[in-house]
This record gives sequence, structure tokens and C-alpha cells, in this order.
Amino acid sequence: MAFVGLRVPHETARLLGGLEVPGKKEPTSSFHITMFYLGDEVPIETLLQAIKVTFEITTETKPFTVRTSQLTSFPKGDDGTPVICRIESDALHDLRDKIKGAYEAAEVEFSNKFPDYKPHVTLAYDTEGEEFAEQRIPTVEWGAHELVLWGGDEGDDKLVVAFPFALGDLADKSAAARIAQRYLGSL
Repeated sequence: MAFVGLRVPHETARLLGGLEVPGKKEPTSSFHITMFYLGDEVPIETLLQAIKVTFEITTETKPFTVRTSQLTSFPKGDDGTPVICRIESDALHDLRDKIKGAYEAAEVEFSNKFPDYKPHVTLAYDTEGEEFAEQRIPTVEWGAHELVLWGGDEGDDKLVVAFPFALGDLADKSAAARIAQRYLGSL
């Protein structure tokens, strides 16, 4: 399985994980906001192209904030009813739109199963209940400083690539950018 998203920082995950919600709670260490699901069994060539395109966008992306103030759920699926907190951030939607356009131009395939992007953090899966009634919670806000591409399953078969955002126009000056261009430029 491979996907691109934002990690939820440990302190924020601890707060969100402490919320009373029905169902089997997800481990706080896996809390994230999915931006693109690339699929199962993704060829390494596709992952490399996704890495290159994502890197090009994130070197021009400044950190931004995301927030949540609402618990709700999605319709029941194979794993039960996902209990989630909705994420609010115009900057997140803007970044997703940029990456989506770049992925499409570079022919990086991603799932479009849910064409209307609804950013969220999944807190639990309720296998016994139906949809969870919407609830307001005190606003929780945190900084987004990097994107992450997770690929593979567990242990030694896992690939994790972090794409830190820039504080300014550092792409031309950054040693990391020069190295990435040298190694990924031929894709």
C-alpha cells in the first residue's frame, strides 16, 4: 500500500486519541491526513515519479496550519464505520490541488474513489454502530511542516519518504534540492 499525506504530531495525536469515541481506536502513532492513495502493489517506478513530483512541489511550499473542531463519521465500510475528526485548512486544499495537477501531468496514478476531498483523521472504526452523530470539540490546531510518502507494508518492506516544506525560496540553494535533482532528474 502506498499513500501521501501529513503526519499528525505526537502531542496532537495524544489529544485527539483521548477523545471519547465509539469503536476500536486507531493507534495514535498512525494518525495522519491522507492526501493521495497511490494503491496497493505500486511499482517502484511509479513511487519514484511520485517522489520526484512531490519533492518539486514541497520545495516551494511554506508551512501552514490545519485544525479540527468537529467529530463525525463516514458511511460504514468493510472495516466498520470510520469515526473521524474533520480537518479544516484552505492551504491543505491548495497544496492538494497543486500536487493533483502535477501528478496528472506526470501520469502518476492515484485513486479517485472519493473525488470530493474531505480531509480527516480517522480516530476509530465502529463495527457495531451506524453513523456517528456530529459533535463539536474545542478547536485543535497544529502546524504542517512536511508531507510523507508511505509505501509498502510493515518492517523491512516499508518505505517512508519525508518532504519538508521550505521557509522561503530555498529550492535553488538547498543541498537537498541539488542532490535530489541529480538523482531524480533523469526520471
